[in-house]
Amino acid sequence: MTIDYQQIIKLVELKKSSNSDNLGDVFAQAVEIRTHLDEVSKIFAELPLTELRRLASHAEIGWKLFSKPCLPTHTLSDKDILKLLGVERALHELCYCCERIEEATVITWGGSSPTRFYLNSIYHYVSSMFLVDTSKETHKNLPMGGTVIRAFAPIGLSNLLEPIDKVLKQPLGKDICFGETILLLRHSHLVHGDFSPERFEYLVAKTEMRDPKQQEKLSDSVWDLFYQLLLLDLRLISVLTAIDVNITELAIRYLSIVKKE
Repeated sequence: MTIDYQQIIKLVELKKSSNSDNLGDVFAQAVEIRTHLDEVSKIFAELPLTELRRLASHAEIGWKLFSKPCLPTHTLSDKDILKLLGVERALHELCYCCERIEEATVITWGGSSPTRFYLNSIYHYVSSMFLVDTSKETHKNLPMGGTVIRAFAPIGLSNLLEPIDKVLKQPLGKDICFGETILLLRHSHLVHGDFSPERFEYLVAKTEMRDPKQQEKLSDSVWDLFYQLLLLDLRLISVLTAIDVNITELAIRYLSIVKKE
């Protein structure tokens, strides 16, 4: 297996060229490059990718990020903007969980309490934001589950979630995809579980998690999702920047309405 030094060098060059005006475009290119790297090349690409993730995690409203940001198709009300601000905050929290898993694993070990805490947090966040309630009236005619689509769909931003949906639909086992695995672990263990060994064995059998290759696929899927989550966060920040939102004025208007009610 050969190392794709050409693409790794390109990642380094992308990192060097990044700034607050083009970071979104640069990060999108980096994610695309990473998608086509083999596992060995990804190891060598980790340094520039880590630097790009660090830059992305510090992006804030006011950074242009993309030359052509994806804009809403509707005029946004204060309530719409508050929803988008809430989504951006939740995305930032979820990305933090993803980043900490690697750190926790290095400092402790794969099955340690810190590692499990961050992984279980990811299951909770991803389930609520992108997977649950698909059969409820709230999600009628919506392309996917979760809370984020409910904020995005009415203002024409559903297409921003297509890369997330694609990762969640990646096959993970014979009869289960990545998103279904997350839901199974979240529902049957974290929310509706009883800590019984029988339920644990059911989960292991259903997800095939005793197979080291399956464990590796799950880890790879989490990383694939992480990069798409960071990219989604950048795209949302660029939307909030493009509409020139003044958070202080928005908060004052909202609080004045609440006070009157």
